[in-house]
Amino acid sequence: MFEWKQQMMAEIIEKATTDMEFRSRLLDDPSTALEGEFGVTVPENLNIRVHEEDSNTAHVVLPRKSQLSEVEASSVSGGLTIGIW
Repeated sequence: MFEWKQQMMAEIIEKATTDMEFRSRLLDDPSTALEGEFGVTVPENLNIRVHEEDSNTAHVVLPRKSQLSEVEASSVSGGLTIGIW
């Protein structure tokens, strides 16, 4: 993940953890919430999905297929064992 993207995600998560009003807006309408809080312009063709974790759900976000090199793809192709958290 690009460093700027990691930083932005950290700021969004921090804000959503400490500001419940922002969290609610972010869940309801992510683009408008981000534009209002961070002053960014979200392109109309960009879909932003915000998910709230619970004890019965695990979220896995995969990179676009074209972002995986053959070496990276082969290193994860063996599978993954997930324990109980």
